Amino acid sequence: MNRYWLGLCALALAGSAQAGGLPIGKEWVGDKPLPPPYGVGVDFFHMTQGYEIESLQFSLPGVPAIPPDLVKVESSIQHRDIKFDAWVFPFLNVFALYGKVNARTDVDLRGVPTAQLGLPPLGVVPVHYEGNVYGGGLTLAYGGDHWFASVTGSWTRTSLSGDFDSNVRSSSLQPRVGYWNGPFSVWVGGQQIKTEEKHAGSIQLIQGFPSIPFAVTLHERANWTPMAGARYVFKNNFELSAEFGGGERRTTLVNGTWRWGGGSD
Repeated sequence: MNRYWLGLCALALAGSAQAGGLPIGKEWVGDKPLPPPYGVGVDFFHMTQGYEIESLQFSLPGVPAIPPDLVKVESSIQHRDIKFDAWVFPFLNVFALYGKVNARTDVDLRGVPTAQLGLPPLGVVPVHYEGNVYGGGLTLAYGGDHWFASVTGSWTRTSLSGDFDSNVRSSSLQPRVGYWNGPFSVWVGGQQIKTEEKHAGSIQLIQGFPSIPFAVTLHERANWTPMAGARYVFKNNFELSAEFGGGERRTTLVNGTWRWGGGSD
């Protein structure tokens, strides 16, 4: 369903660009400058964060069920995409994206007390995956002469290949408040990234033991984390921005976007 939605959004943006009618209601803002309504850009995104285990299914002969709190999980994701967007109204931007993701999730089983059972220690199970990511979202924005506030929501899904049968879905919510002066703007805000990551397959956990089936469902450890960013708009309507997040979720986002259409410079 999301794949069809992405295609429809791309066609709608292309059709709107030919019509040249966006944003709807531009007269509402009077003589205040508006950005050109249509944009195409690229994102480069990197994130590392810890995960909580929602469910864990695997068993070793002679080993009782393993409490999830004995297992630590860390994930590192690299994501790049192409994004199409349009200001439908002066306060509403919609976008659709398609890209690639490469990731590694480390499931650390070293805290499992196998020595008490006469078994060698377990190690770290690395789960590698890559694939296509597609999705979309919207931004609501409001501003004054030198300030602005916005909220962005996005939803993505991935089609994956890798070591195991993997599936990842993600949604995010990002409020921002900032200052702008001419071509330069800065902002601070927060981000909530909700992720459901599932992996299943067979793996050899102890040398000499046969491979065993496993299944794990993960979700993010951190809820809200802070972020800050900056943007510069060049004279040819090319925008370059960078945004960094900290706390328990560490993120870096670099974006370059070219804008065109009937807005004011």
